[in-house]
Parts: sequence; structure tokens; C-alpha cells
Amino acid sequence: MREVVARVGRLHRLAVFEAAARLGSFSAAAAELGMTQPAVTRQIRTLERALGAELFVRTANRSAPSELGRRLLDHVTAGFDVIEAGLGELADHAGTFVLAAHPGVAQQWLVPRVDGLTATIGDRELRWWLFDRDDEIAGGGFDAAIRVGTGEFPGQRCHVLFAESVVPVASPSFASEWGLTAASSAADVYRAPFVHMDDGDHPWMTWADWLDHFGITLRRQPGRVLFHNYPMVLQQALAGRGIALGWRSLIDDLLEGDALVVVGPEVRSHRSYYLTWPDGEPSAEVAALREWLDAEIAAQTEAR
Repeated sequence: MREVVARVGRLHRLAVFEAAARLGSFSAAAAELGMTQPAVTRQIRTLERALGAELFVRTANRSAPSELGRRLLDHVTAGFDVIEAGLGELADHAGTFVLAAHPGVAQQWLVPRVDGLTATIGDRELRWWLFDRDDEIAGGGFDAAIRVGTGEFPGQRCHVLFAESVVPVASPSFASEWGLTAASSAADVYRAPFVHMDDGDHPWMTWADWLDHFGITLRRQPGRVLFHNYPMVLQQALAGRGIALGWRSLIDDLLEGDALVVVGPEVRSHRSYYLTWPDGEPSAEVAALREWLDAEIAAQTEAR
């Protein structure tokens, strides 16, 4: 049993005390709480006996908090404020569907399909949670997440969406300038400038990983720029500033519109993209999201 419960007996006595001290009247507190004035008086006296202190200075027309009563009121008010804030967060969350995703997945794949996504989760408000590293969402707090890995997500159930399949991509003008096409070799690709994403503590494929598939060791050049997230990398590639790694499914729309072109061989890793959710059976919204994602991915793959 918590000490506070043991000391005051019933926690609602603190609510009675707070109302009486705030309003300066036992009668006013009784009216606000829907109690009788004698009932308020009994609760206050019981609380005073439990604490061994006089909490009010009583006069004919008013019951003002004593010095100890004012100190207790400060503590009780602060505690109630924290509790109310927590209840408010829970109420907000109950009407909200929190979907966690890497910025690249959100911007390149989910946002263009946001109408279908919101229809899938029904009446609940959709809230994005964008994260770059898995440890940012390790504490939970989301209804579902789309993440990269090998299928090992502690405390989470998972459903595979698509394999990590990566191709080098560039703007058409950059590809033409460097003489690169989809038939270019990895050695050809290595001659051109790269656009790098920060590769520290990230689960996805890096340029070093991609080149390693072809027996090529990445040598870091002076002045290399690392971009914080995938949308920034794609912006640089679209602007013709270098070759970026492109994840199939995430960049298919850009390839279809010829904003980017493939300039080298495709590599598939041992990782995949997964939909994950907290341990246990998926909620109705998560189950519907899983079916919707499968259908969208199947349609996209068929259209290639």
C-alpha cells in the first residue's frame, strides 16, 4: 500500500480538503462536490486527526487554511494538476492512432497515400511519430510502427511488408553527365559522387554495405557531407548533386515519373520492412492497416 493511502485513509479526503481550502468555505465545498456540509466537516476532521495537524482556522463565516493547510494545499494542487494532465493525455490518446515511421517511409510512401490510410484507421485521429533510430521508440507509446530490421523487435509483434531492396539512383541530367545507366556496374557507380545519409546506428543499408556486395571498399573522401534523414538525401539526388541509394517501394513513384533513374545494379539485403505493434493480438485498426498495406504494396509491385 502506498504511504499516502495509509496516512490519509481515503484519497477522496484530499479532494474534499482541496475544495474547502480553495473556496474558503466548507459549505461552498459541499455544494461543489455534491455533499452535505456536515459530511465535508467530518472528512476534514478525520484528515486532521490522521495528520496530527490543524488544517483550517475556523471563524463564524469562513474556514481559512492554516499555515500547514496552505502548505498541504500547494502539494495537493500540484499533484492533482499532474493527474489531470495524465488523464488528459490518456483521453487524447484514446481518440488518436499513433503511427511511427522513419521520415523517408512517411514522406515517400505514406503521405501520398494518406487518404487511404486515414480511411483505413476509421474515425480515430492520425498522429505521425517520425523517428530516425529504433531506440527513440523503444519505450512504446504508439499503436503501430513501420521499421527496418530482421524481425527481432522486443515487446512487439511484426508482419513483413517488403524486403530491403536497394538501387543507386540519380537525376536524369546527372546520369547523362556521368554516362550512367541501369546497366552500369558497381565500379562505374563508384566513380561518381555519392549522396550520403548519416549511417551511425541505423539499421538500413549504407553505401559501404552496397559496395561490399561487389567487393569494393568505400574510401571516405575529405569533405564528405552526411544528411540527417532520407528525404534530405533524395532532395540532393533530385537536384543533381550525386547518386543516392534508393529503396524500392519508397522510390518507385519517383522512378515512374522519371524524376530519378536507376544507375546501377540492385542489391537485396537480409533485412525487411515490417509493420510492428505491441505484443498481443492486433487491434481492429492495426489489423485493417496490415491488410491495407499488403494490398498497396502488392499493387505497386505488380505495376513495376
